[in-house]
Amino acid sequence: MPQQVGDRVLLSTSEAIKKSGLSRVHIQRLLRNSQLDGVKLGHDWLVFEDSLLAYIAQPHKTGPKGPRKRPLTVSPAPSSDQDAVSPSNKRSIE
Repeated sequence: MPQQVGDRVLLSTSEAIKKSGLSRVHIQRLLRNSQLDGVKLGHDWLVFEDSLLAYIAQPHKTGPKGPRKRPLTVSPAPSSDQDAVSPSNKRSIE
């Protein structure tokens, strides 16, 4: 149940998830990084509703963030001159 603090409404993290569609981890990360206004009471976060609605209203990019991981490629082992046998180095066995 939302709580009124002055003229602002505080939502629990569960209520913020329902309103925004964001995950709990993402909401908590936004709160820790001060991108959302809220209060931490013990182990639980409370989010100011106006801050959450303002964040949702902003345009956001979708998709993966950061550089993409490329599959590992196996490169051929470097050849050394000692391992290579040239015809001039072969001994003839007679």
